[in-house]
Amino acid sequence: MRLVFDLPLAGWVGLPLVLLVAGLLLWSRKRGGQSWPRIAATVGLRTAALLLLVGLAARPVWVARETASAGHRPVAILVDRSESMSLEEGGKTRYERALGFAREQLLPALKAAGLPAQALLFAQDAVAESGEKIVTAIPDGKRTNLGGAIAQALANATEPPLAVIALTDGMANESADNNRALTGLVDGGVPFIGVGFGSDEGVPTLTLRNVDAPPVVSPKTTFNFAAQLEAVNGGSLPEFDLLLFRDDLLLRKKTVPAGKGSRMWQESFSLSEEQEGAHRYEVRLMPPDVRGLKCVNQTAGAAVRISQDRELRVLYIQGALTWDYKFVGMALRDDPAMKLTGLTRTSKQSIFRQNVESSGELVNGFPASLTEIAPFRVIVLSNLKPADLTTEQQEMLARFVGELGGGLLMIGGAATFDSSWQGSRLEQLLPVVFASGGGVQGLDRPFRLQLSDEALQHPVFQITEHSPTREAWGRLPTFTQYGVVDAVKPGAQVWARHQQDEGPNGRRILMASQRFGAGLSAVISIQNFWRWRLAKDAEPREFDRFWRQLFRYLSEIGRQDVSIHLADQELRPGIDVRLLLERQPNPSKLNEPAQTFTVRVSDPNQKKLAEQAMELETGRSKEFTFRAEQAGVYNITVVDAHQAPVASRALELRDFNVEFENTGRSMETLSQWASVSGGLAVKQEDCRGGSELVRELRAKVEQAQRGRAVRQPAGLNGWTLAALLGCLGGEWLLRKKWGWV
Repeated sequence: MRLVFDLPLAGWVGLPLVLLVAGLLLWSRKRGGQSWPRIAATVGLRTAALLLLVGLAARPVWVARETASAGHRPVAILVDRSESMSLEEGGKTRYERALGFAREQLLPALKAAGLPAQALLFAQDAVAESGEKIVTAIPDGKRTNLGGAIAQALANATEPPLAVIALTDGMANESADNNRALTGLVDGGVPFIGVGFGSDEGVPTLTLRNVDAPPVVSPKTTFNFAAQLEAVNGGSLPEFDLLLFRDDLLLRKKTVPAGKGSRMWQESFSLSEEQEGAHRYEVRLMPPDVRGLKCVNQTAGAAVRISQDRELRVLYIQGALTWDYKFVGMALRDDPAMKLTGLTRTSKQSIFRQNVESSGELVNGFPASLTEIAPFRVIVLSNLKPADLTTEQQEMLARFVGELGGGLLMIGGAATFDSSWQGSRLEQLLPVVFASGGGVQGLDRPFRLQLSDEALQHPVFQITEHSPTREAWGRLPTFTQYGVVDAVKPGAQVWARHQQDEGPNGRRILMASQRFGAGLSAVISIQNFWRWRLAKDAEPREFDRFWRQLFRYLSEIGRQDVSIHLADQELRPGIDVRLLLERQPNPSKLNEPAQTFTVRVSDPNQKKLAEQAMELETGRSKEFTFRAEQAGVYNITVVDAHQAPVASRALELRDFNVEFENTGRSMETLSQWASVSGGLAVKQEDCRGGSELVRELRAKVEQAQRGRAVRQPAGLNGWTLAALLGCLGGEWLLRKKWGWV
């Protein structure tokens, strides 16, 4: 043991002050004619009391190094029984390899070293078990909580274990107890030793990740129900089937062709419903017969509500009369839910209005306020230059898209893709970066557009039911003019590129879209796109269908009066689901005060699970939470004060098998635990036997104990207090005896 001071500065400052005070006392007493024995007695007692106070201010502490006491402290052995340990590699499961290592190497080595062992089986929880139960256990745990197992091992005894050894593949997917375990390891000076089992690559897996479908679709409108698939470590995967069910009845079967290598792709079903109503669609994966193949998830579903659109108004703004406006109007003519309003500049002082709601609508040209532009759900810009729109008008378009959730489409024209758009407010909304050269090219070079793979799967581009999407778009005529852009912005969707023209970032972009705030923006840089409808071999219904689907897609974001968003969380049964509810701007009453809505949740059995009244303001979200205990589809409905539904969302919680989400051994996880505790992480095949592991264990324990000091405060006790009172009291008694007080 040795004495140290936590605040030595107090001693360095206080000691000279004490000596100075003692000297002044000696000088004053001598000058007063007092004798040396009396001066020495009083000044000595006063100085001793001051020195004691300075010593206490410096915070003295006795420090001793902890000595090893391995004889009575056991070694905790954690055996992973989660489902990932059931993966078979080389004829044995990972769990069987862990048991063999413990029985044949680790336990005999600990016994030979005189170290007792305590074994715990763990998955989502940890339980101390006998050797017989560990041998007969089945590795079927649905989650791996390594941090919880470490914390449990530390809490099982009055003293921390000598070390914690984990026999696992390292694939931990629960982290709630990690901080508690980390604190216990560090405070207790307990090294963590992880032995990793399995291969780093893992086993082949086939996963049905999720499905994607629009929440609301109009009757007789084609939409896509898409399944997201992922194959990992698969090598050559033979063909397999996907089954599509509607309301638990088999609707279609699709055979997925064979493929090679790890990949993620999408398989889509093209659907259309005649009648209004809600339907539950579900995709089921029928896995191929491949030895060792694990299917992480085989079913996924979503609810789609078939409902007639409220009126969808499109405002078409053009700098001069164009053929595009005429043919877009023809495409929407047979859809009663869509209305196209035109606003055309025919000269600097003249505006031509078409299809307005009233004589006063847009009488001054471009809308001058959000209230005036809010009734429209999509704005189309054609043949316009930046000079045609003021800074205030461009800012209003940004607010229309970002705040009101509207859609904005820029379509090709002689002026639309002019280089002067570079750096403008409007360019910030759009998914592309304008070119410095700008202008229209291709007048003498006919070209075809080529759809991206993403577009081929997108509902907007499903224009026929009688032939594959790629074939239908391949029949489009050639075009001769297109606006030049340099690049697509990060996060935007590229829908189509030029057949051959190369720009600074690959082939030129002809169609693209992106989200902006609450809405969507898109560009079609082909100037004479209307030629499609007039082509000799063209099918006009396909042209019309494309435009109707495009406008519905651009307007889809802002369709509900209250938006229902999921907070950032992992969705699985047995959690509190957190939703963010936000009232969308009302076009006719942008400054409307807060309004009370009621949120209702029904469980997968269609029973009411939760109900709560909430006051919602425009633009301010509020959190709503409900407990979801079981897997299935939960329906969230928001109704207004008159009990009329204003928003709905179907939310599916799947008991997703996270144990097979990544089947490769995770030595990184074990290394992190080892590094923070001064321990060791080693692959099982690199471990040179139980005896060597125990020797390294002892070295790590001794290293941890050498670095762990036992501290005990010094000075703060009865003896120090008695000495201080004795010095001060003795001086006072002497001064009184001699008549100094």
